[in-house]
Amino acid sequence: MIDSAARGSALVAVMGLTALLLPLGAFVALQARMDLLMQRNLCAEIEAFYVAEAGLEHAVAEIQPGTSFDALLAGPDRLRGTPDDGGFPFSEGSPSPFPTLPLRYDVRVAQRQDGWLDVTSSGNGRNGAVKVVGAIVKRSPLPYTPAALYIEDDAAVDLGAADLMVSGNDHRGADAASVPSAAPPVIPALATSRADAEPELRRLLAGSAARLVGAGESPSIVATVPLDVQALVSAGAQNPARIAVASTVATAVFGSADAPRIAVADDLEVTEQLSGAGLLIVRGMLHVTGSLSFSGLVVALGGIICESSSSVYVTGALWRGASPDPRLYLAGHGAIAYSSAALTAADMAFPGLLPHAVAVAGWQEVL
Repeated sequence: MIDSAARGSALVAVMGLTALLLPLGAFVALQARMDLLMQRNLCAEIEAFYVAEAGLEHAVAEIQPGTSFDALLAGPDRLRGTPDDGGFPFSEGSPSPFPTLPLRYDVRVAQRQDGWLDVTSSGNGRNGAVKVVGAIVKRSPLPYTPAALYIEDDAAVDLGAADLMVSGNDHRGADAASVPSAAPPVIPALATSRADAEPELRRLLAGSAARLVGAGESPSIVATVPLDVQALVSAGAQNPARIAVASTVATAVFGSADAPRIAVADDLEVTEQLSGAGLLIVRGMLHVTGSLSFSGLVVALGGIICESSSSVYVTGALWRGASPDPRLYLAGHGAIAYSSAALTAADMAFPGLLPHAVAVAGWQEVL
């Protein structure tokens, strides 16, 4: 039988043990709560970081090839000197919450002294979490073309039965179409700004896959962001260095590799031999029955018809702007071959005309 003294000692021992364990239990509970809060805050910050990064990627992806960043700096209303200057002008307006509230991002842009651009994206997450990431954006040093042959609409492309080839491999001036000597990059052979037109072009030109070589699957055809072809034509036609070209050309030379020129015609029919380098701008239809050999960029705003008797060598790129005349008939001999060197020569001779793609020069987490 346990006497009262023993029971008293046990009670004291239990109470002492309880007094020792109670603070420890409180500490464990407090630590668990702190760990939970830290985990929740860490998850919210990680979410906010990825939201900010998504905003940055979204903005950079929307910066189209061009010659400057002025349009971006003017803000969504496209007017300088207004309250929204510096806000990124997303094409579809202010971005929706990503993916749901309270997750969202806000992107702003600012001009740097070197002519480059600061793009800053703030991501807002749960529990008031905020993360900020930034990128330094510049224009690529190489002039941009989406493909060796670019069409701004759903032109009726016909390669005919001859052997004219369209190559997105990078060529030098003396290269054969099938043997490029320059190093990559490789671009598509044919690009259209109409995404809904790509499947039909691929179907129509499936039999000519061997004559459309370049990046991507065969035949090398892609849908791409639209270029402002009309703006380039207008700027080139107003350039003080331009020369006017008659509507019919028998034999003529417009520029050389050492002295590129800007040649501008309303309509152009080449009956014998036209050669040159730089920019050849046709504001109407380009019709070739003879020989056309040009290094640089050839742009037409009307139909393009190269008859089966023609010999066509465009080293650089050929662009066709939107036109009510859907004809794009390339039935002659020769090649339309991408050449970064030829486009760079034209760009250096006439800076500010050819577009340049965007390039990210640096990236960092700001906050």
